[in-house]
Amino acid sequence: MPNKIQKDLSIEYAHIYTSGRISDEQKLSLEILDNLIKERGDQNISLVVMVDDYSFPDLSFDYAVFLNWLSKGGFKPDLVIRESQLIPSCDEVLNHITNKKLKDQISDYIRAKKYPCSLFVATWYLIRLGYISSSIFNDNLVAKKIINILPLSFKHFEDKAIEIIKATQFGDAINQIENKYFEGRLII
Repeated sequence: MPNKIQKDLSIEYAHIYTSGRISDEQKLSLEILDNLIKERGDQNISLVVMVDDYSFPDLSFDYAVFLNWLSKGGFKPDLVIRESQLIPSCDEVLNHITNKKLKDQISDYIRAKKYPCSLFVATWYLIRLGYISSSIFNDNLVAKKIINILPLSFKHFEDKAIEIIKATQFGDAINQIENKYFEGRLII
């Protein structure tokens, strides 16, 4: 486990695509976040948001409006990152994959198309847990555990990210990751 841990918990919430707009999905994420904070009120928590500007890029996305909406909702994040900022760290994670078949599959996918969501997710989790460093992530936000509030439709990518993490020397990190999936108002 990394030695630079500063927080008990890092919670990701309100994930959004730059091609999308604030919707019930982000609103529900805030409700779940509110409940989590109440349950874990005595913990030292960081709040983080990842905006996907890579899968469906849209330069008209207004980060200020989104950040203002989150803040007005009472949940101003400690950090907002753009998914595309993770690319150099994705390359680092790819180099840490010890399973040759998986590493080759991901490398081939990158060459043929682009970076897969699962690699971004694995990278994001390893950064938040302090297993790898990134200039876009302040070390004082590194946490012992992470919780991600996500739509159930993301589960496939999350499962693939766990597979990637398991295939690195950081495999034990999967025990520090928890996902809270939602569909409508149902939390799984």
